[in-house]
Amino acid sequence: MNSAQDPGAPPDTSRRTFFKHAGIAAILPLAKPSQLANVYFAAKPSQISRSKFARAPWTTALPKYPDYAAYAQLPDGRLMQIFDVRADGETAARYSTDEGNSWSEAETLFKLPKKKGQWSLSNVLLDHEGEMHIFYQLYYTVAESKEVLDITGNVRPNSIYDMRYDVWHVRSTDGKKHWKSPNPVWQGYSGSMLSVIQLRSGRIVLPLSVLTRRAWSNPGTGLDAFTFMGRFSSKVVYSDDGGETWHLSPVELKSSMPYIGADGMIEPVVIELRDGRVWMVIRTPNGRFYDSFSEDGAEWSHSQPTRILSSDSPAALVRLKDGRILILWNNCLRYPYAQGGRHVLHAAISEDEARSWRGYREVDRDPRVNEPHPTDGDYGVAYTQPEVTKDQKIIFTTQSDGKPALLHLDPEWLYETERRADFSSGLRDWSYFGTKGVEAVPNPETRGVQALQIRKPELEWPAAAVWNFPMGRRGRLLLRILLNPGFEGMRLGLTDHFSVPFDPEDQVYNLYNLEIGSKGKLVGGEKLEPARWHNLEFDWDCIAGQCRVMEDGRPIETLRLTREATAGVCYLRLVSTAEKTDMAGSLVESVDADVSQSWQA
Repeated sequence: MNSAQDPGAPPDTSRRTFFKHAGIAAILPLAKPSQLANVYFAAKPSQISRSKFARAPWTTALPKYPDYAAYAQLPDGRLMQIFDVRADGETAARYSTDEGNSWSEAETLFKLPKKKGQWSLSNVLLDHEGEMHIFYQLYYTVAESKEVLDITGNVRPNSIYDMRYDVWHVRSTDGKKHWKSPNPVWQGYSGSMLSVIQLRSGRIVLPLSVLTRRAWSNPGTGLDAFTFMGRFSSKVVYSDDGGETWHLSPVELKSSMPYIGADGMIEPVVIELRDGRVWMVIRTPNGRFYDSFSEDGAEWSHSQPTRILSSDSPAALVRLKDGRILILWNNCLRYPYAQGGRHVLHAAISEDEARSWRGYREVDRDPRVNEPHPTDGDYGVAYTQPEVTKDQKIIFTTQSDGKPALLHLDPEWLYETERRADFSSGLRDWSYFGTKGVEAVPNPETRGVQALQIRKPELEWPAAAVWNFPMGRRGRLLLRILLNPGFEGMRLGLTDHFSVPFDPEDQVYNLYNLEIGSKGKLVGGEKLEPARWHNLEFDWDCIAGQCRVMEDGRPIETLRLTREATAGVCYLRLVSTAEKTDMAGSLVESVDADVSQSWQA
């Protein structure tokens, strides 16, 4: 599906235009350590070498890039890019031998037969024998065209119940030299298909989100009649003969929704665990992912909420060759679009089968984030399908200054435990959209040095800035700050997720809040004198539930944890709390975060 805000939109059109994407957090009830003995991966976590010089995420321009494409790492080391279906039904691909930096000319793979409707590419799978499986959706309508207003106010030609997105499958043979005719997998309205895997048993598992007839006026029977389970449910189809025939699992995964009209549990993604179980992560509008487990890919457990916070957006899971799992998702909350927004994409990595994660780093941002949001169509960074390259890097499609690009992510970068901001590059690493009074200015006391200025020049506009750093349950943050004479108040918040700078409820959901009142007064009676620099140190321990604050080495306040920390601290929020215009404001010269004590073991 495109978004919770536009559930009736075709699932694969506008998302191609803004196809982007990754950090995450969770402690999940997975297998016991004793169940993980039969490991089929190249290395145990303890044998994985850590690099201190991992490169931060970078992008590569994509020449002649189509609207949408999928990727596969071939056994011979080449990277394959499969294009979406062209107007004449042609499916083509091109290849790269240097991790996507350069590409061959496109080659035709096959032509799809003409059918009523429009073909669109969804995803691909390279099976155990090296053959390629490509999955398509065939869009058509089953009723006469009529004008229908969707939730965004746009006119669509048909009701969502008049639309079909059937699922089809094409398989290669003879080492990808020939291709079989497409065969049907499932018929009806399926949302975006973002995941397909082949189990060690050989079974191919394809999770789906499918439209139901549920509505507030027609909620269903049993428990469903007491609530609203959403219009969509997650289901699974599977094949034991290489895609020749497909079977629908009897399970229907659904859960109570927070508001009438919600899509439901949609766009599931799956990965096989070391102990042979299959883990499914499902998008919901409930502020977090839900999950389900299966022993065989056919029978599934009842879905449960995870500890992974998320907007109403899908996850992406990929396993590295050494066994680690990487997740990409929108760790974003409290924004009307997609129930939290997709302004930034996060990534995290796990060495223990998703029991614990580290990283929670921003790996991509919407390049248009400083502009007012579009009024139609999807936007933001989401809907990515990552691929592991021959060099153990992760690639996925993104946008760079509005142009298609491949984003390269070195998983080792997620192991960094320190980050510094000194504003020598301005505010490039900070989010401050939707605010006024936030800018990088010359430091008045140090020539050639910049500082972050936060003041409130207009009462109707918030003034705030947000910064991401590596996640840790324990850590230390050093901040050098000056309160200008006439300063009218600021909140320094530490939290575990992204929310927009102008979030009016951040103080409720932050893990720790330090309130600096007018003229520098603190809640506990201490005071930060204006017109001089202060070195503030925050030492937090989410296990102990407190954060000690010191000023130039002197304890000034102890902050209490406001709620359970699902993973730790990974965001700093600086927000003006002035109740009137504040032309004085404050200056921040530098910020240093260090969470190494969280990972010393």
